[in-house]
Amino acid sequence: MHERRQTAAMQPVALADRLSRSMMVMAAALTFVLAIVILADTVSRQFSRHPLGGAGDVVGNAIVMIVFLQAGYAVRCRSMARADFLLGLMPWPTRRVVLAVGYALGALLFAGLVAANWEPAMTAFLRGSGPGFPAWPARFVILAGAAMAAINYVVLGFLDLTGPEPTLERELADLGQLEP
Repeated sequence: MHERRQTAAMQPVALADRLSRSMMVMAAALTFVLAIVILADTVSRQFSRHPLGGAGDVVGNAIVMIVFLQAGYAVRCRSMARADFLLGLMPWPTRRVVLAVGYALGALLFAGLVAANWEPAMTAFLRGSGPGFPAWPARFVILAGAAMAAINYVVLGFLDLTGPEPTLERELADLGQLEP
Protein backbone atom coordinates (compact mmCIF):
# COMPACT_ATOMS: atom_id res chain seq x y z
CA MET A 1 0.00 0.00 0.00
CA HIS A 2 2.80 2.43 0.92
CA GLU A 3 4.51 1.72 -2.42
CA ARG A 4 1.27 2.43 -4.31
CA ARG A 5 0.85 5.74 -2.47
CA GLN A 6 4.46 6.69 -3.24
CA THR A 7 3.99 5.82 -6.93
CA ALA A 8 0.81 7.92 -7.09
CA ALA A 9 2.66 10.82 -5.48
CA MET A 10 5.41 10.54 -8.11
CA GLN A 11 3.04 10.77 -11.11
CA PRO A 12 2.85 14.59 -11.00
CA VAL A 13 6.65 14.64 -10.72
CA ALA A 14 6.98 12.44 -13.80
CA LEU A 15 4.52 14.65 -15.69
CA ALA A 16 6.47 17.79 -14.74
CA ASP A 17 9.68 16.07 -15.88
CA ARG A 18 8.16 15.18 -19.26
CA LEU A 19 6.84 18.71 -19.75
CA SER A 20 10.21 20.21 -18.81
CA ARG A 21 12.04 17.95 -21.27
CA SER A 22 9.53 18.75 -24.01
CA MET A 23 9.93 22.48 -23.46
CA MET A 24 13.71 22.09 -23.55
CA VAL A 25 13.44 20.27 -26.90
CA MET A 26 11.21 23.08 -28.20
CA ALA A 27 13.90 25.57 -27.14
CA ALA A 28 16.49 23.60 -29.09
CA ALA A 29 14.26 23.58 -32.18
CA LEU A 30 13.64 27.30 -31.82
CA THR A 31 17.39 27.86 -31.55
CA PHE A 32 17.78 26.10 -34.91
CA VAL A 33 15.05 28.28 -36.44
CA LEU A 34 16.74 31.35 -34.96
CA ALA A 35 20.02 30.37 -36.64
CA ILE A 36 18.21 30.12 -39.98
CA VAL A 37 16.62 33.57 -39.52
CA ILE A 38 19.99 35.10 -38.64
CA LEU A 39 21.60 33.42 -41.66
CA ALA A 40 18.81 34.66 -43.94
CA ASP A 41 19.21 38.19 -42.55
CA THR A 42 22.98 38.05 -43.08
CA VAL A 43 22.58 36.81 -46.66
CA SER A 44 19.94 39.47 -47.34
CA ARG A 45 22.25 42.19 -46.04
CA GLN A 46 25.15 40.87 -48.11
CA PHE A 47 23.36 40.55 -51.43
CA SER A 48 20.62 43.17 -51.35
CA ARG A 49 22.17 45.58 -48.84
CA HIS A 50 18.89 45.47 -46.89
CA PRO A 51 18.10 43.58 -43.71
CA LEU A 52 15.45 40.89 -43.70
CA GLY A 53 12.19 42.57 -42.67
CA GLY A 54 11.23 41.83 -39.09
CA ALA A 55 14.38 39.82 -38.35
CA GLY A 56 15.24 41.97 -35.33
CA ASP A 57 11.80 41.41 -33.78
CA VAL A 58 11.96 37.68 -34.48
CA VAL A 59 15.45 37.37 -32.98
CA GLY A 60 14.55 39.38 -29.87
CA ASN A 61 11.35 37.44 -29.22
CA ALA A 62 13.02 34.11 -29.98
CA ILE A 63 15.79 34.73 -27.45
CA VAL A 64 13.23 35.48 -24.74
CA MET A 65 11.26 32.38 -25.72
CA ILE A 66 14.37 30.16 -25.63
CA VAL A 67 15.28 31.37 -22.14
CA PHE A 68 11.81 30.72 -20.73
CA LEU A 69 11.39 27.38 -22.51
CA GLN A 70 14.56 26.20 -20.77
CA ALA A 71 13.83 27.68 -17.33
CA GLY A 72 11.77 24.76 -16.01
CA TYR A 73 14.34 22.19 -17.12
CA ALA A 74 17.16 24.23 -15.57
CA VAL A 75 15.30 24.34 -12.26
CA ARG A 76 14.49 20.63 -12.30
CA CYS A 77 18.12 19.71 -13.11
CA ARG A 78 19.19 21.84 -10.14
CA SER A 79 21.17 24.04 -12.52
CA MET A 80 20.08 27.31 -10.97
CA ALA A 81 22.74 29.12 -8.94
CA ARG A 82 23.15 27.91 -5.38
CA ALA A 83 26.03 27.71 -2.93
CA ASP A 84 26.58 23.94 -2.80
CA PHE A 85 29.73 24.27 -0.77
CA LEU A 86 27.76 25.94 2.04
CA LEU A 87 24.99 23.35 1.83
CA GLY A 88 27.59 20.60 2.11
CA LEU A 89 28.72 22.02 5.45
CA MET A 90 25.22 21.78 6.93
CA PRO A 91 23.67 18.73 8.53
CA TRP A 92 20.86 17.23 6.44
CA PRO A 93 17.94 18.55 8.58
CA THR A 94 19.28 22.12 8.37
CA ARG A 95 20.01 21.72 4.65
CA ARG A 96 16.39 20.62 4.10
CA VAL A 97 15.09 23.81 5.67
CA VAL A 98 17.50 26.04 3.74
CA LEU A 99 16.64 24.29 0.47
CA ALA A 100 12.90 24.52 1.20
CA VAL A 101 13.19 28.27 1.76
CA GLY A 102 15.17 28.65 -1.48
CA TYR A 103 12.66 26.56 -3.42
CA ALA A 104 9.77 28.56 -1.98
CA LEU A 105 11.44 31.83 -2.98
CA GLY A 106 12.13 30.49 -6.49
CA ALA A 107 8.53 29.33 -6.85
CA LEU A 108 7.26 32.72 -5.67
CA LEU A 109 9.57 34.56 -8.09
CA PHE A 110 8.35 32.59 -11.10
CA ALA A 111 4.73 32.67 -9.94
CA GLY A 112 5.12 36.45 -9.71
CA LEU A 113 6.38 36.48 -13.30
CA VAL A 114 3.27 34.56 -14.35
CA ALA A 115 1.02 36.98 -12.49
CA ALA A 116 2.81 40.05 -13.87
CA ASN A 117 2.72 38.79 -17.46
CA TRP A 118 -0.83 37.42 -17.55
CA GLU A 119 -2.55 40.70 -18.45
CA PRO A 120 0.09 41.83 -20.99
CA ALA A 121 -0.11 38.42 -22.68
CA MET A 122 -3.90 38.58 -22.93
CA THR A 123 -3.77 42.18 -24.16
CA ALA A 124 -1.17 41.35 -26.81
CA PHE A 125 -3.25 38.40 -27.98
CA LEU A 126 -6.61 40.18 -28.04
CA ARG A 127 -5.54 43.60 -29.32
CA GLY A 128 -2.40 42.78 -31.24
CA SER A 129 0.92 44.45 -30.76
CA GLY A 130 1.07 46.82 -33.71
CA PRO A 131 3.36 46.54 -36.70
CA GLY A 132 6.07 43.93 -36.84
CA PHE A 133 6.29 40.49 -35.34
CA PRO A 134 3.44 39.79 -32.87
CA ALA A 135 4.49 39.81 -29.21
CA TRP A 136 1.83 37.41 -27.92
CA PRO A 137 3.72 34.17 -28.70
CA ALA A 138 6.66 35.33 -26.59
CA ARG A 139 4.30 36.50 -23.84
CA PHE A 140 2.61 33.11 -23.67
CA VAL A 141 5.95 31.30 -23.66
CA ILE A 142 6.99 33.50 -20.72
CA LEU A 143 3.80 32.41 -18.94
CA ALA A 144 4.36 28.71 -19.70
CA GLY A 145 8.07 28.77 -18.89
CA ALA A 146 7.66 30.69 -15.65
CA ALA A 147 4.80 28.39 -14.60
CA MET A 148 6.93 25.31 -15.34
CA ALA A 149 9.83 26.75 -13.36
CA ALA A 150 7.53 27.49 -10.39
CA ILE A 151 6.09 23.97 -10.57
CA ASN A 152 9.56 22.47 -10.69
CA TYR A 153 10.61 24.43 -7.61
CA VAL A 154 7.62 22.91 -5.83
CA VAL A 155 8.64 19.46 -7.15
CA LEU A 156 12.17 19.90 -5.83
CA GLY A 157 10.81 20.98 -2.47
CA PHE A 158 8.57 17.91 -2.35
CA LEU A 159 11.42 15.58 -3.29
CA ASP A 160 13.89 17.09 -0.83
CA LEU A 161 11.44 17.34 2.06
CA THR A 162 9.98 13.86 1.69
CA GLY A 163 12.96 11.92 0.38
CA PRO A 164 16.05 10.49 2.01
CA GLU A 165 19.26 12.44 2.37
CA PRO A 166 20.66 12.91 -1.13
CA THR A 167 23.82 11.15 -2.17
CA LEU A 168 25.86 11.78 -5.28
CA GLU A 169 24.62 8.50 -6.75
CA ARG A 170 20.94 9.40 -6.16
CA GLU A 171 21.37 12.88 -7.62
CA LEU A 172 23.10 11.47 -10.71
CA ALA A 173 20.34 8.87 -11.14
CA ASP A 174 17.70 11.60 -10.78
CA LEU A 175 19.45 13.71 -13.43
CA GLY A 176 19.78 10.66 -15.68
CA GLN A 177 15.99 10.29 -15.69
CA LEU A 178 15.68 13.81 -17.08
CA GLU A 179 17.74 13.14 -20.19
CA PRO A 180 15.61 13.59 -23.32
